Amino acid sequence: MKNILKRFFFYLWYLRKPPWDTGVSPPELIDFIASNPPGRALDLGCGTGTNAITLAQNHWQVIGVDFVSNAIKQAHRRAQQDDIQVEFIVDDVTKLNAINGDFDLVLDIGCLHNLAEYGKLKYLQNLKRLLAPHGTLLLYTFIKSADSDKSGLSEEDLSTLASQLTLILRQDGKDRGKRSSAWLKYKN
Repeated sequence: MKNILKRFFFYLWYLRKPPWDTGVSPPELIDFIASNPPGRALDLGCGTGTNAITLAQNHWQVIGVDFVSNAIKQAHRRAQQDDIQVEFIVDDVTKLNAINGDFDLVLDIGCLHNLAEYGKLKYLQNLKRLLAPHGTLLLYTFIKSADSDKSGLSEEDLSTLASQLTLILRQDGKDRGKRSSAWLKYKN
């Protein structure tokens, strides 16, 4: 029931403009683009496509995925207006059956930390299948405190990730609402 309510919440937000949809790619992504050659990128939880479009403008082949159809419609519209080639797909990041191949970059800005435990496991299985050898996972997440019921990744979740990928960088901080957050960069 909690998962259904969470999905409904996201659908409602995309009837307007969600507070997390700033329309601006974060400096961490811009720095990554500047220091890595273009390749294939997968944007998980792409929303209205801001980051997928930024990658495509910098010569990356990009697939953006979100389960909110209205967000994907907005992403298609934005890409068409800017005459940018991006493939946007309505799908659940715990499934991704229609997506194949090796991705040099998997970008996740606030998606994984919203999944239930079972969903996190399925997500990680897909990540291992889709991330190219030596590929990068660039992840922004809330950090869940032991006494909180809010979304986020626990230190145990991060340990699970680190057991499958090599942690290259962790930058801890606070989001606008003062929740603990982190930018994480992993290599396959």
